[in-house]
Amino acid sequence: MAIILDTLAQIVGRTPFWVWVVLFILIKRGIKLSQDNSVSLKRTVIMPFIFICWGLDRVLESFKYPLLTLILYVLMILVGAFFGYLLYRNRKYYVKDNILFQEGSWLPLTIILINFSFKYILNVYMSVNTESMGMLNFNLIYAIISGATVGLFLGSLFKAYRAKQLLVG
Repeated sequence: MAIILDTLAQIVGRTPFWVWVVLFILIKRGIKLSQDNSVSLKRTVIMPFIFICWGLDRVLESFKYPLLTLILYVLMILVGAFFGYLLYRNRKYYVKDNILFQEGSWLPLTIILINFSFKYILNVYMSVNTESMGMLNFNLIYAIISGATVGLFLGSLFKAYRAKQLLVG
């Protein structure tokens, strides 16, 4: 048990400070989305943008098979976006004072935490097992998980965009 706690302490201690800042911002945003709030497509793009940049940086800078990994990453973003749209299909939107609002939901925070957790675990694994970045199977696993989880955000973004088109014009 002491070895596990020591390992966890090392992992958390070696995590760059900016990662914890990003997690704090993402949790804050997810909690805000649990309440009814106005929809800003510009703000809605922030989370997918953070995770796409994080994934692309890793794919293009660290992996031995960047082209194949990138292709699968993009395909999985599309798959994830489809499932994200389905997850958010029942999300309600309304207009108040000519501003689009969405009903609050804990789903965004859940997706944020799942996305962050997968990314964090994959990146810890890569830092502990640096040879994994040169292994085709790991490159593909990373692309599948990272692409699909980012796509979930994009599905939500598309749903908000469609609601804005239909309700606000």
